[in-house]
Amino acid sequence: MCSFPSVHFTSEKGLALQLVNDTGAVSVKGSVVKASTSVEEGFSLQTAEYDTIGIVYQNGVTNGNRCLVVITGIAEVLLADGTASTMGNWVLASATDGRADATQNIPPGGGVQEHDEHFKEIGHCLETKSSGTDVLAKVLLHFN
Repeated sequence: MCSFPSVHFTSEKGLALQLVNDTGAVSVKGSVVKASTSVEEGFSLQTAEYDTIGIVYQNGVTNGNRCLVVITGIAEVLLADGTASTMGNWVLASATDGRADATQNIPPGGGVQEHDEHFKEIGHCLETKSSGTDVLAKVLLHFN
């Protein structure tokens, strides 16, 4: 029987749960994650660009241990290397595992491409950041 994970408020004004790290490595703050398919109350790195459940809040938590994952509110999200973020843009799960893309300002059209991209959405960017390596950008989360 599972126990309910502890709830925490982060300094960025996010709501985080303690979930079990099932990434196979130590946790990295800002990583985009999905529900684990092998560990109860667990998470793994997002690999398919859909069905994101949260953003890792803690660095260095070893695999198999509980780690804070932001599920709503504001979180610092790890951008795909070499991409920038623009305030107001949609933020999507990236094709790079565990990373986000904050470069798109997709109009709310009704075409197939817009709907496909919409279901990759994890929130809206709250700050502009230059591209680089392991850049974190604040995002107001909401998962589609």
